[in-house]
Amino acid sequence: MWKIFSDWKFSPWLFAIVLLACFAVSAGIRFEQFEVWGKTPVVYFVGERPMMTTLDAPIWLRIAREYNEETYGEKQLRNYPHKLSPKTLAESQIPQKFTDSPTSLLSKEKPEKKYHEIPLLSYIIAHLAPFFNQNYYLTGTMLIPVLASLFILPLGIYFFLIGIPISGFLGGLIGTFSSGYYMRSSIGRIDTDMLNLFFPFLVSLMILLALRSKTERFALFYSACAGLSIFLFDWWYGKPGFSLVYFSVLVFCLFIQKIRFTTILKCSLIFLLFTHPKTFLSATGNIDYFLKGYILTEEDTSTSSIDGATTPASFPNTMTTISEADRVSFEEVFQRILSKKYFVWAGFLAFCVLTFLRWRVLLPLVPVLFLGLLSFHSSNRFIMYLGPFIGVGLGWLLSLGIESLFFILPQKSVDGKEKNKLFAKNKEAKSFKVSKSHKPLVSEGSEIKELSVFDSLKCLRSQGGMTNLVRQITLYLSMGAFFWLVSSQTAISFVPAPSIHTGLYKTFFEVKKVVPEDSVLLTWWDYGYAINDATGLSTFHDGGSQMSPKTYFIARSLISTDQDELHDITQYLATESNLGIAKNNTSPEALLEAVRNPTQKPWKPIYLFFTADMTGKYGAISKLGSWDIEKGGSKPRFYQNLACNKFTNQEMSCRGAKIDLKAGFINSQLALRRLIFIRNGQVMQEKKFGHAQGFTLQLIVAGKNIVEVQLIDEAVFLSNYNQMYLLGRYRTDLFEESYNAFPFARLFKFKF
Repeated sequence: MWKIFSDWKFSPWLFAIVLLACFAVSAGIRFEQFEVWGKTPVVYFVGERPMMTTLDAPIWLRIAREYNEETYGEKQLRNYPHKLSPKTLAESQIPQKFTDSPTSLLSKEKPEKKYHEIPLLSYIIAHLAPFFNQNYYLTGTMLIPVLASLFILPLGIYFFLIGIPISGFLGGLIGTFSSGYYMRSSIGRIDTDMLNLFFPFLVSLMILLALRSKTERFALFYSACAGLSIFLFDWWYGKPGFSLVYFSVLVFCLFIQKIRFTTILKCSLIFLLFTHPKTFLSATGNIDYFLKGYILTEEDTSTSSIDGATTPASFPNTMTTISEADRVSFEEVFQRILSKKYFVWAGFLAFCVLTFLRWRVLLPLVPVLFLGLLSFHSSNRFIMYLGPFIGVGLGWLLSLGIESLFFILPQKSVDGKEKNKLFAKNKEAKSFKVSKSHKPLVSEGSEIKELSVFDSLKCLRSQGGMTNLVRQITLYLSMGAFFWLVSSQTAISFVPAPSIHTGLYKTFFEVKKVVPEDSVLLTWWDYGYAINDATGLSTFHDGGSQMSPKTYFIARSLISTDQDELHDITQYLATESNLGIAKNNTSPEALLEAVRNPTQKPWKPIYLFFTADMTGKYGAISKLGSWDIEKGGSKPRFYQNLACNKFTNQEMSCRGAKIDLKAGFINSQLALRRLIFIRNGQVMQEKKFGHAQGFTLQLIVAGKNIVEVQLIDEAVFLSNYNQMYLLGRYRTDLFEESYNAFPFARLFKFKF
């Protein structure tokens, strides 16, 4: 019966109208998010700059601005110190601006403006920024609704061509509003996720069109389009591994369709040509990196021994602390698509049945489906690829239900002669004419087993037009009604909050005013891109360079109870960087000895920049910083915030805890060593209970109100982060406080 349904006539004009309506709904809801932002600008804007909802956004915007200003590549701000070599290490005492080396002279010349050297996202923003008065943040924000919704178009066309347009529509609508994708493509999320569904579905569509081509010329054309799409996808996302995957899919699909070998060879070559050979040659390395990062993830990053004599230090895997790389439960995967799991199960099982019945025409979608299925085994970021397939399955079930009603209703008979003529013509098409040579695309002995959609439409042209129109309208209205019913199970009402609090973001501009322009900031990597863009200052690591051993040592310095260690580590990283770490990593002991005894002094001012988000991220920082570089493993510690609603001189009542402030006990069991009141980053009052062991209770006061209650153990209390940032206790022989914007941020200058 499913084949009969796939032969129904669908008006391409009516289909196009509904498809554009789905696209408009997806884009329009995202524009509404921005309108909500505009109602409370103090929360979402700093001046005329809308805040971002991803910490990666500033890097794309900075590149776009530098491209327009023709300064791209002139000033290195990331991953300080930049690419040290033994020669530069020897000359590191002398700032480059005081030397007359050829390198410094050449750097004064403006580099040639080359579009292909910057990411496609930055390139698009750079060219659209003049229409938004050079407001790059606003430009990128306005792009999101359109780009994030584009995948609906190729997905819808794909399923229209195979005769199930409702599947394409619901796949697009459920996919775009599932929390797994919607939260990664909402307003303010200027990142590559905006088109990371569009390009894979576009390539799959081009491969499908190549398979259904009637002539070799069109097969070659669509193969070229598929290759060009991969080229653009690599320019957009920088993942050349997709080229090898889709190349394999193209060749395999052509092979099982029994296409002539020469045609397969031509299609393959033209695909590679338009993909760009350089992209294809980089594919295997990228796939290997992907497998190690998302499938074979380990707690540590292994190192090899030197000359087989000693075992060098191992370092923790930063990926294990990144939330988007976390693995979630099976149930959580489904809930991030639709909150009611039985709908997701129905869609999932229906898609499995559809795949079994029509696997040939669904083969080009295998790469996207594979990424979606990875969400059960690997990172939760892959859920965005699974959502559309759940919608496809639900759409197919809905199509079966609605069309069953029309199938059993009396229908006008179709002209048998015309129908037989069309079917006979299709059956005889074992080969078709190609260019002037009239070479067959399909090998001898093979046959095209499925009618094209357009032939199906022709054979049903004589069918009752009014009944067919009613059927289509009923299908599309039913689809709209069904989505309206399940939309509450999606994330459609979600309005994102800025990744960086506006009060904290404003401190970046203040820091820029109080430090020399060649200064370097030591801070946690999350805000690296934003700090680079807002201040023009260098940082030691960021969201694209946090995987190196530097991150371990920075984490170690922050959680250390010794401010000397923080000072030594920073001095070593500022002069030796990863090169020095690799050079001295003959053993854990030798490495730590070198790090704790730096021999050179930094030639640029170095500042320690604490930000409020580090309190919530202290668990991740501690997990990395407490790593045993010899034996492996770590002992992460956290700040535990208590929700308290009653406070007297004798006791505090908190959720799940009753704190005796006189004797110093929590629930009459856990001992407290001290109670500290903090205001503006200074200790107002400290009360010690006389217990040899126990926890510390830190109460942060704003005005006359207690705004935060923190329960921490002794190691966290004594950490450099807690002592310097929260308590304002630091060694004046090692540090000088330059800026205090507590509770948002705090800045210290290193004394070397």
